[in-house]
Amino acid sequence: MSSTKPISLFPLSVAVAALVALSACGGSDDAATALQPDVTLAGTVTDLDEAAAASQPNWPAWSGGKQPVAGVGCANSEAYHAHTLVSIYRNGTRLAMPGSVGIGACTYELHTHDGSGVVHVETDVRKDFTLSQYFALWGQVMSASDVAGLPGPYRFYLVEDGKLSRYTGDPGAIVLSAHREIVILAGPKPPAVLPKYRWPAEL
Repeated sequence: MSSTKPISLFPLSVAVAALVALSACGGSDDAATALQPDVTLAGTVTDLDEAAAASQPNWPAWSGGKQPVAGVGCANSEAYHAHTLVSIYRNGTRLAMPGSVGIGACTYELHTHDGSGVVHVETDVRKDFTLSQYFALWGQVMSASDVAGLPGPYRFYLVEDGKLSRYTGDPGAIVLSAHREIVILAGPKPPAVLPKYRWPAEL
């Protein structure tokens, strides 16, 4: 009668452990690649004043009252004044935000003046508002899986100090900080190159 030797699983387990270790310690660059922007900023600078003209109307005019919305109330003063640019693209086309979000029966602490996507933060003392608060005031959905009713998929980027970076966290938690551009790409055909905007001196 012939005898069979038991098959050792030791080499297989060692190989699996090595692969896991390599992945955890940087042996794979998948995670790093996922954080790299797959769009680029233009090499030339565009005046921010041109943003509204380069954008396509998409949403109806905003209407609202005077009640606080998601922690955003009517502005009491402009003692603190900052500006964030929110750029939304659908299949490569920049969309114009309504030009009077937050301006109606009162002027809210967050509001727009035109279709450029510039969100004005005007408060009596410095406050940090988030993208989800602005969208709530606007009356639009904001999440990683739904942005203002636009078709997905969605990708989010930040532009600060002339540098573009991919944002993979909760988009609603992004703070509306001074001279930050928040870029939202919706749809399967994103633009390959994004404008590099120059903020005017008055903003």
